[in-house]
Amino acid sequence: MKETRRDFEAEAVSRLLENSSIPVEKRSGERESSSNQTVAEEREGPSPRDLTSMTGDISDINEPTLEESSSVPYDSPQRDRTVDGVTSEESVPGTGEPSTTETEIHAWFAQAEQEVGKAQHEEKDMSASEQIRAPDKQEEIIHHLIVSVKAPQTVKAIQAVAHRLTQDSSILFLQNGMGMVDEVNKKLFPDEKHRPTYIVGVVSHGLYSKAPFSVVHAGEGTIALGVLPRVPRGEPIQQEALNQLSLSARYLMRTMTRTAVFVAVGFSPTDILQQQLDKLAVNCIINPLTAILDCKNGALLYNFYFTRVVRLLLAEISVVIKSLPELKNVPNVNMRFDTLRLERLVTSIANTTAENYSSMVQDIRSGRLTEIDYINGYIVKRGEEMGIHCVMNYMLVHMVKGKNKITAQEKADLLPLAG
Repeated sequence: MKETRRDFEAEAVSRLLENSSIPVEKRSGERESSSNQTVAEEREGPSPRDLTSMTGDISDINEPTLEESSSVPYDSPQRDRTVDGVTSEESVPGTGEPSTTETEIHAWFAQAEQEVGKAQHEEKDMSASEQIRAPDKQEEIIHHLIVSVKAPQTVKAIQAVAHRLTQDSSILFLQNGMGMVDEVNKKLFPDEKHRPTYIVGVVSHGLYSKAPFSVVHAGEGTIALGVLPRVPRGEPIQQEALNQLSLSARYLMRTMTRTAVFVAVGFSPTDILQQQLDKLAVNCIINPLTAILDCKNGALLYNFYFTRVVRLLLAEISVVIKSLPELKNVPNVNMRFDTLRLERLVTSIANTTAENYSSMVQDIRSGRLTEIDYINGYIVKRGEEMGIHCVMNYMLVHMVKGKNKITAQEKADLLPLAG
């Protein structure tokens, strides 16, 4: 007596595998038949009536040879026996090796699932740098890349050609706002060994675009350039790091500074960072306020109420900038980023560009995504990292986003809809 039906079936299959000379259907018929048929009657084969009752698709079963077909009896229309919902496939004589049992089938599928899961896990564990480090043979390596798109489009623009950039390449960022380099490192080049060399620029030229690939040079200015060394953010910059610049970075810096129309000047990493923060402080005032009010830059001048708002914003900006770990031990930081000095800088820029509309005003009017997350949003983010709550800048970020949403809804309402 067997403990379970499965044990009984397993033993029956093992017997069949040991003695393959006896037809499978004959032995299964002997085990299940309750009548008193003799062995001779079973070998006579099925009756015509039994043959006509056979149905089912057996195209996937190997047919026996001519010599074996006469000795294979048909005692059941089903070639697979089912016991308590468990199907066991039995071998067909004359087809070579016996068919796979249920246990072997499950083991095969389990092994296949493990191999697929392992492959997916290994692919998921690959870093982003390893996934983009295989350019096609027809594609050339990009040695110098200049990025001048809007800040929110930076990652998407570089991602299209990231597989053609190596540690010997150089990327020049000519953009408004800050924080784009950190985002590129996080999403595209997390491995420092395969990371290109970054060069940042602060542009004071007056430029605007009429159409794609069309730029109007409205006013003369300068470009301040600086190479970012390969050190984590917040750590002091050593002179040894600057001496390890790639050849492409040296070539790009030399070419930019020797081109007269650019009026480009090279600065040390610490100096270029301070110039970036100067421009960021000005953009944190002029861009969002003119975008919300939908006015020219000069409208912010000689207005007592706007002046009070500007001073409240600059008070937060000044505290955050002076607390940055990148500027630790840098002389004259407190004096340079004092609130009064930043206010005079904002007033000077607004007076010089009094008849211009800021880029954020143009973005909102056109329904484009603004750079507010990389201007005031950057101040809010860095302030939270140091435990400083910039409530005024936080409010301004959401007011600009709300203004942008209102403009988008108004443009959508102008569309003629049926019904």
